[in-house]
Amino acid sequence: MTFSTTRILDWLLGTAQSRRTRVVQHLVFWLVYAKWIALTGAWLSDAAHPQATWLMSAQAALTVLLTFYAVSFAVHRARTSGAAWLRGLTILLISFGLYCLSNYYLYGYVAAAYPDMPAYFHRLVGNLSQHGPWTFLHNGLLYYHATRFLLLLFLPFALQSGRALVQARVRTVALEKDNLQLELEFLRAQINPHFLFNTLNSVYALVEDKEQTAATLVLALAGMMRYALYDSAVPHVAVGRELAFIREYLDIQQIRHQRRLRLDVQLAPDLGAQRIPPLLLVTFLENAIKHGVDQLLHEAWVQVRAYRDETGTFCFAVSNTRPPTAEGGPPAEGIGLRNTRRRLALLYPATHSLQIRTDATRHHVLLRLWS
Repeated sequence: MTFSTTRILDWLLGTAQSRRTRVVQHLVFWLVYAKWIALTGAWLSDAAHPQATWLMSAQAALTVLLTFYAVSFAVHRARTSGAAWLRGLTILLISFGLYCLSNYYLYGYVAAAYPDMPAYFHRLVGNLSQHGPWTFLHNGLLYYHATRFLLLLFLPFALQSGRALVQARVRTVALEKDNLQLELEFLRAQINPHFLFNTLNSVYALVEDKEQTAATLVLALAGMMRYALYDSAVPHVAVGRELAFIREYLDIQQIRHQRRLRLDVQLAPDLGAQRIPPLLLVTFLENAIKHGVDQLLHEAWVQVRAYRDETGTFCFAVSNTRPPTAEGGPPAEGIGLRNTRRRLALLYPATHSLQIRTDATRHHVLLRLWS
């Protein structure tokens, strides 16, 4: 198999790779790093005591590995930068204390198990243990332990930070490319909006006095198209404006399906200053209509909820009926949902949750966004 320069860079920088590749990459790094720790720490026990070198190197490598993943997990799960810093520093302090205590017991064991260790090693052990397990808190020993601890952590965290910066830049470039592509497609398909709206206004004036339902439909359609053509040209809009668009979309569907469709719309009035990308939520409703309402000959229902949960997280939930199936599996995921997933991954890489559940007769979607 030949590897291009791009594929090699993707592998090194952690972009465009599978979960399996990432696992292999981490295993290779830690094996190489543990070997490097053993090589650089061999001076402490000299070449005549490889077992002692292996024990002390394994202890250092294991400490770094556990600290690295504990800090990474805590920071990734934090919802604010302040919480991330607090959790990360707390784990570092705990890990540092455990590192110093493990040094005390391990070095003492090595000194007792290998009495022919170099004299400087025995002097070091004596200095590290002269006041018991908490000797590292005295005099300059705290500086000695902290320096070694931070030097061991420097390379893994430096590599992770560098890759995170590169990956963030890649996501930004990908998002800019997608936005440009969407804008190009929009321009290709765009009809002169002034002509369009003037025509819709003319149709509305003609039917307003004769057919109120048709007039309502035209008015809602004009509002939707105005939002799609003009208001969606910005990166983010107020959530209230997006929900107004949702309301107009549902009004049209209610007229279209008449008595066959039962809507339950609950939009909380106190959503605050939440801002979201335009046209982000409508995909879930389109799927509810396409795969649910349109496929049912008799009564169908769609429930839509927008609210903040007990933690203050913005939640958007859609539930709908669907035709009974023997398997009860979800409908095939179309391009609209795939694009929405991609937008969420690019815009909210660690601050969103999208849950989709399907049973024999119902389909449920819950989107949660937090900042």
